[in-house]
Formats: sequence, C-alpha cells, structure tokens
Amino acid sequence: MKNLKICAIVVLLLGNLSGIADDTPINDGNTVNGSDALNGSFESKFKRYSVGQMFTGIQEMNWSDTVWRNDRIHKQIVLWSDRALNDVRYEVSDLVGTEGYIPAASVSLRFPSYVLGDLQTGSCDAFTQRTDTFIADALSSEKVTSITPGEPVKVWVTIDIPDNVHEGKYSGTMLVKGSDDAEQKFTFDILVVNKTLPPVADWSYHLDLWQFPFQLLSLYNSSHADKIKPFSAEYFRLIKPFYALLADAGQKAITTYIKDGAVLDGQTMIKWNRNDSGMWTYDFSDFDAYVEHMMQWGIKKQINCFSIAGWNSRSIAYFDGATSSNSKLEVKAGSPDFTAVWNSFLDAFKKHLKAKGWFDKTVLYMDETTDGEMSEIVKVIKQHDKRWKIGIAGHNVRKETEENLYDYATILGYNKLTQFRGDRINTFYTSCSQTNPNNYVSIQNSPAEMTWMAWHAAALGFNGYLRWAYDYWTKENPIDVRDGSNCAGDFSMIYRTDNSSSSKPVSSMRLELLREGIQDYEKIRILNNATLNEELKQFSATSGAYAPSLVPSAQGLLKKISTL
Repeated sequence: MKNLKICAIVVLLLGNLSGIADDTPINDGNTVNGSDALNGSFESKFKRYSVGQMFTGIQEMNWSDTVWRNDRIHKQIVLWSDRALNDVRYEVSDLVGTEGYIPAASVSLRFPSYVLGDLQTGSCDAFTQRTDTFIADALSSEKVTSITPGEPVKVWVTIDIPDNVHEGKYSGTMLVKGSDDAEQKFTFDILVVNKTLPPVADWSYHLDLWQFPFQLLSLYNSSHADKIKPFSAEYFRLIKPFYALLADAGQKAITTYIKDGAVLDGQTMIKWNRNDSGMWTYDFSDFDAYVEHMMQWGIKKQINCFSIAGWNSRSIAYFDGATSSNSKLEVKAGSPDFTAVWNSFLDAFKKHLKAKGWFDKTVLYMDETTDGEMSEIVKVIKQHDKRWKIGIAGHNVRKETEENLYDYATILGYNKLTQFRGDRINTFYTSCSQTNPNNYVSIQNSPAEMTWMAWHAAALGFNGYLRWAYDYWTKENPIDVRDGSNCAGDFSMIYRTDNSSSSKPVSSMRLELLREGIQDYEKIRILNNATLNEELKQFSATSGAYAPSLVPSAQGLLKKISTL
C-alpha cells in the first residue's frame, strides 16, 4: 500500500490487555519467583513475549473456556525453572465429559519462537536503522525439550472442538515433565454449548490477504542451482501447504497477476504476445493452473486480477514477434492506446473466463489508484461490458466511480463510506499508515489487534478485512520480518521454516488470532442478537481511548458471544 496520511481510529487490546476474554487474571506486575525445579502458568494468548522476558502475574494452573462445536480455541502456557532442565516432555489426556470425550488428538501444541521485530511501532518509511529485537510470534511445531533459567518456554495450546461432540463440560490435563522428576500439571475445563460453528468454507466473512506466490520461489531459485520452474508440478507442491493454511483461516479471494509488472517485473500469470502484424494473443495456461490449484486447496469464492493499473501502472511487458524479443508498451489511462490495448485483452479474457465458468467470480482489482486514473479505468471496463466486476483498495473515489465498484475496501478510519450495498463486498484494510491496530511485530503492538479486526467489521457492518501481504518475503533470513523501511510484519502474516524446496509454513500468533476473531464474527452473525449487536457497536466506538475499565466489558462481551 502507498503512504496514506490519515489518523487511525479505534485502538483495542493493546499492550497490557493480556487477559481480555481469556479467563486469565490480568498481570498485576508481581513477578512469580518459583523455587521448584519446574514452574508454569497459563498465560493470555494475547501476551507476546520478547527475548528474556519473564512471566509476571498470578499463577494459574486451570483453563476454563466456553465454546461452540467446531470451534478452535487457544491458550498460552509459560514454563520456567531456576536451573537448566532437559528432556522436557508433554503429555496431554483426553478431555472427558459425561456423554463422551474430546480426544487428545484434538489438542495440539506449538511453541512461540522468536523472530526479528521492532522495539517500537511506526508508520510508513519510519525505519532506516534498527536494533535487533527478538519477539515470540512464530508458532513452531518443533517441540522445545529444554528450559534454561534465563529464558522461559512458551507453549501455544490449541483445541479443535469436534463438530459432533455432545454439549456439556469436558475436563482433561496436560503434564509437563522434565529431568530430575520435575513436573507440572495443567487442567482444562471446556464447556461445550448447544451451538455449532459452520465449517470454514461456509463462513461469510470476506478475508482477503493478498498472496505473493513468486516470493518463496524467488528466494529458493536465487540460492539453488536446481531451479524450480513457476507453475510446474514442483512449484505447486512447494506452495500448497502455505495456501492450505490460508484457506483454513477463511480466505475468500485468489490473488492473480494478469500482466507483467502488476506487482514486480518478471511476475505474471498471463503471457502477452504481439505478432509482427500488431495483433495481440494471450497465453492463459499459468493463470488457469494457479486458479485451479487454489480452488482445489479451498480458496474459491473470488478471483482478484491485478491489475489494469498495477504498481507499474502504465507499463505492459510482452513478447514482440516482430523483433523476437521482450518489449514494453507504455500506455496512459484515458488515452486511445490504453483503451485499444485493454479492450483487446478484455475481449480475450472474458471469452476465456466464460469458457472456464469463472467470469462471475472474477474481479478486476486495483490498489490505491488515483481517482482520476480510476475513473478512466472504470469507464473502459464498463464500456467493454457492464457485467465486469471491479474492485479497489483505496479511498476518496468519486461517487460515480464508487457506484461501479463490486468490491470496495476502504482504509481504516475512513468514514465517508456510508452506503453499504448487499450486492457487493465492503471491507476495510490497514496499511503501513496505521501504527495500531495493525499486524506489526513490535514490542508496542499486540496480536490481539488482529482479533479486533473482525469485531470492528461486525460492529460497523463491513463484510470483512483486507491486507496487502500474506507472504511478501524479501529477506533470506526466514525469521527476519523487518522488510523494507516499514514496521516489522507489514510485508507478511506468516513465516516459513527455510528457503529450501521442502520449506513448510509456520503460522503466527497474528494469523491464529485473526482467525479466532473471524469465528466471533460468524457467531455474532448467527446469533443476530439485537442487544449484543448494540453492545458491540458501543464497545468498538469507545475502544479508541484505552482504559482498564474496557477489560471487564470485553470479557463479558466475548462470554455473551459464546453463551447466547
């Protein structure tokens, strides 16, 4: 996203709000100094630790929560010791109720591991020099088997509630065992109510995290002699787990590139060719393969096509048959050449999409295009065929342009959009111009801000949330998310294990809590309770001015979502 100088609104769940809606006592600043070989406590899922940071607060060994069937819930555990412990093991029991049980296999353990973040939050281009700061945000599946006195171990506990479990209370335990017979016992008490969350594929929330499917490939190919060809079988094997994870979060839109330079030079899914007589032809085979795979992996509602006005808005790269070489054409929106070139493409693209059965899913998407340029682009598209769907992430478009938009994402804090239409997608987004709430990895940002995104959408009537980068990695170091000069985390929502051909996705606290907020959004929609909806609006409206009094109100609100 380009730099937009506006004021961000509504800051929620920041910093010390580590106990909101998580049934964990709010940290009171009293450090727990255990004398046993192994100490531990449940900790809020909203608490993100920096390196060397010790647990402070009230020690809690029981986790109580209220859930729907098909829910996914999270909790954090912190373990510490006054001496080195090795051979640390984790034993989770079934959660047993009066009419059945939740199997131990439904409980997964991951370990918040350190990535390179920032000490302070900041807006666009705020960082020219940085101090190495390690923050636990990446949820590694590799078990931590040792504890040192100076560094507590964090454990991220996730329970997937089966969709066929009987309502009622379910109880279980987790034993943590270390060397020298050191042991700690944690208990779970989960109340399942008589309501069922729909499967992810049926969620209504419009999550649109833009994909950058060339980035991991570029990082691999830059350091390996055995190159992987884009859109080959090996390429799709490489990226599948990353986008399966995204689908599981509720992603609705596929990000596609319809011209070279829509994002970066050399990246396109449609090859443009111009023969020696000046006629245009297009190769859609890579586009087809990518869309088909993404749909197979569960992302299938919408195909976003970037972009008639891309980051390099005027340039169109193509193969010139007359010279047998690659070339570029510069066309300006509103010019006869622009209209002629894009009419030719839209003729072929529409025919192809209709043959594939994808025309109704396709959205011609722009990113913060200027109002004047956007007006010219809309004119060309709608004169070609009024049935084309158009989308933009931006603001300040004129009324006649807005009326032609199918998917309109306005930046957080932009309040002029008041006419929500049921036949289109209305979302909001955060960019580098918001310090918080945002998805940054800094000491001054909380991952709870991602849960708030869905609350905000529910309160104001948005369909969902958009952000520009799910996986736009630019650094070779997979734990360094300080891309560019923006705040850490701005370029990506998840991590990767390495840059090899067997690289695996590593989820983040941010993504998991974004998904959890979407679950809340779906529950609010299903409940459709007037009192709850009004309380949610009031909470969203007042949460910009943080005060400790917001903590109990947030706890009560989330409890209502689960129990109404």
